[in-house]
Amino acid sequence: MSLRFGMSGGIRAALVNIGWLSGDRIVRMGGALLVGTLVARYLGPTDFGLFNLATAIFMLFNTSSSLGLDYLVVRDIVLLPDTNHQLLGTAFWLKVAASIVTTLLAVLFTAATHPGSQLILMVTILSVAGISQAYDVIDFYFWGRTLSRRTVIPKLASFLIINLIRIVAVYRHATVLTFIEIAAAEILLGELALLLSYRTFPHGLPSWRFHLPRGRSLLRESWPLVVASLLVMVYMRTDQILIAYFMGERAVGYYSAAVRLSEMWFAIPVLVCNSVMPRLLRTRTADPAAYYRRLQVVYNGLVLLSVTLALLTLPTSGLVIRLMFGAAYQPAAHILNIHVWTAVFAFMGVLGGQQMVHEGLAIMEMRRALAGAVINVLLNLVLIPRYGIAGSACATLIAQATSAYLSDALSKRTWHIFRMKTYALSGLWIMRGGLNFRA
Repeated sequence: MSLRFGMSGGIRAALVNIGWLSGDRIVRMGGALLVGTLVARYLGPTDFGLFNLATAIFMLFNTSSSLGLDYLVVRDIVLLPDTNHQLLGTAFWLKVAASIVTTLLAVLFTAATHPGSQLILMVTILSVAGISQAYDVIDFYFWGRTLSRRTVIPKLASFLIINLIRIVAVYRHATVLTFIEIAAAEILLGELALLLSYRTFPHGLPSWRFHLPRGRSLLRESWPLVVASLLVMVYMRTDQILIAYFMGERAVGYYSAAVRLSEMWFAIPVLVCNSVMPRLLRTRTADPAAYYRRLQVVYNGLVLLSVTLALLTLPTSGLVIRLMFGAAYQPAAHILNIHVWTAVFAFMGVLGGQQMVHEGLAIMEMRRALAGAVINVLLNLVLIPRYGIAGSACATLIAQATSAYLSDALSKRTWHIFRMKTYALSGLWIMRGGLNFRA
């Protein structure tokens, strides 16, 4: 297989950016494996399930607070650099307003579904801390300029501090509520790190300012992405909520252990796309044919990597679960063998989602997310009572395949994306030159 790398200035900058993001992800994955599994062992399946149930409810609502602005802000930072101060100010205040609304909704939902439960306080703590994530617009600013090292270093420092606190909490026999408070502190400290990084950036922007017409324009374009992000979170997190309803928090603990190991790889396509897509966006404007050739290379590489990870997991899942979480979590091994295959479609889905935004197909992104959410909820309702947590893992896999791949075949507007994904899955490109980055 031929691997030929062209080293233009754009590719070099993207690779450097990927290097910073990869280093950050490696450290975070290591921290999640060492510290996260230490916490899981200490809490045990029941309290670990309660912790993850609170996190799932928080994320289900918090995702909508982004308003689908992530890729749009990065795109406009690349294409409209002279208006960045207006763009960041507008996006920031929109996200603040949305976060307040989603916090109220998350607390009301928890109070209605778990009256009198400690879960209400846990969701409230996480959701209030989540309001600070409006400062993520700073991350988007540095993504668009392929300067992710500006945010990686301070956020990584805050991550390491928080994990030291988690270790201390384990050895001081802290309660599950304390670990929720630590998770909230991690959010706050990470956002503070972003703000400090931006304030010390020598080429910063003038003061941010909210611009109502710009806000209306962003919301007109982003509303399908808002709905899509919520629907994605529905089929990524309602499985844990439904497992808790049918089987209890202990089953959520088993399922969450498997999902944590499976989903830790999902950061890979995000960091690749965040580094590569701004450069490809410029290429699309100047040379559409080159844009599609290079985009196909990214699809091919992501599929190859995700399939390799899934195949390596199958013979090692039981051992990994025992070593990482302990014998008490052994039922999670079978779930991991099923759930890890969602990575193949998730990897393609992340790239396909950004491609749709760049090509003005946000409404199609919403439709495919709707298909995935409906299928996942319905299948969970049918399969959990019959097959338990394994049924939920199968439901998630089918929903992910439908949303991130099969749904693209249902419209002429996305048929070219379906063909690109199919070609990547077929493996034919391996016999035709491999990963040719000079394409």
